[in-house]
Amino acid sequence: MNKLIWLIIVIFTGVGCSRNRTAVPTPVPTISFNAVPAVAVSIPQESALARPYGYTYQRTDGNRVVAGQGNVPNLTPIDILLDGTPQWVTAVPLAQGVLWGVVLADGRTQAFLVNNGEVTPIASNDLTPAIAPVLTVDPVQGQALFLNPPSADPAGSAPIIYNNAGHLAHTNAAGELTLVNAGEIIGQPPITALPDARILFDGHGRLLLLTDPTGRYPHGVLGDSIEAGGFALIQTDPEIKVIAHFLIPEPQVVEGIMPLWADWNGDGQREILLTLSDAEQGAQLVLFSEAGVRLAAGPAIGQGNRWRHQIAIAPFGPNGEMELTAVRTPHLESTVEFYRWQGNALQLVAQLPGYTSHSIGSRNLDMAMAGDFNGDGRMELLLPTAGLNQLGGIQRTNEGATTVYHLGIGGKLASNLAGVAMGDGHRDDGNTAVGLGRTDNVLRIWQP
Repeated sequence: MNKLIWLIIVIFTGVGCSRNRTAVPTPVPTISFNAVPAVAVSIPQESALARPYGYTYQRTDGNRVVAGQGNVPNLTPIDILLDGTPQWVTAVPLAQGVLWGVVLADGRTQAFLVNNGEVTPIASNDLTPAIAPVLTVDPVQGQALFLNPPSADPAGSAPIIYNNAGHLAHTNAAGELTLVNAGEIIGQPPITALPDARILFDGHGRLLLLTDPTGRYPHGVLGDSIEAGGFALIQTDPEIKVIAHFLIPEPQVVEGIMPLWADWNGDGQREILLTLSDAEQGAQLVLFSEAGVRLAAGPAIGQGNRWRHQIAIAPFGPNGEMELTAVRTPHLESTVEFYRWQGNALQLVAQLPGYTSHSIGSRNLDMAMAGDFNGDGRMELLLPTAGLNQLGGIQRTNEGATTVYHLGIGGKLASNLAGVAMGDGHRDDGNTAVGLGRTDNVLRIWQP
């Protein structure tokens, strides 16, 4: 096994720009840059998990929730011209601002430090293959660092660093889950992973991922016709072992690439939320315990080849009740749904049409996220309209759900949504930033 090789390239800085923070409309800044003297970002050389990381799915447990309170609807966005079409966008908070990392459709990467309206291009390493990225900062070189598996694999997953020792976990096309320390394999648990499964972790040495790939439900709207037939929970400390491995009874499959792993009822134990599908009933949301016990289920759509996209569990309810949000048939009906866990049922309590969270055939399942982006103390779901030209902030009400604001994309969405809570929680204009990539080769950022 080859050791990790981080490609070091020359660091460039560029022409900064500033934003008008008044309510008077001003032209949106577009950033172009030329090679000038080198600059680097810095972070403390702390333990591996203490460093900042940016995931396209926001959190390591798959729950797409952004911390902090924002003022996003009142910010003037910054547009940054890219060298190609953006496929993925990630962000990490730094003392100097926010580091934004972009993976282009051809696999090249770009990165930018944005602080108080000033934009500085930062060097970044190649990402091979062009998989959903995990972004951090090289504490020695001061460049943007996209995590790469020890060897290129066009069908595997991006690695994650799951403990303070800096150990990596990643999957490959053969479904092997490999744990690596300093380039050397330290374990391969006896499971067969969904090759492109995202590996979740809880910060206590446990990993969760989808397993047992199967073609028994060839819906194929998520990029291929292979789905998961189970999930596994793996302990890595003090020894590496599979502590739970659950198979989904046929004919259902897990239609997705990762679970949602959260403590829904606040009892200190995490639950596992999956989208299960089959050719007769289509998709339904099902909640399991970590031991694989089925706890609750929502209604099935009732027709095959119809998908539900699980997004987040958060205090969406009118009085802060914990609810699950999903999008029903994002390619057809495009309807946002909110669910509550009541006994053995996931009860649909609100819905709102006109919004999507996925483009058919895409491996990008991260076009929606939750957070208090407008700073009103309430959680909202942020996701694109069905035309992919606006973002809507959706909140729950006593009567159902409503759109409380729209954000103009300025073009058509081409990437996931990225969100980040900045380090300073006492800014008058909020501390939450949002970014996305457009089909016209632009990175658009709303950042205080």
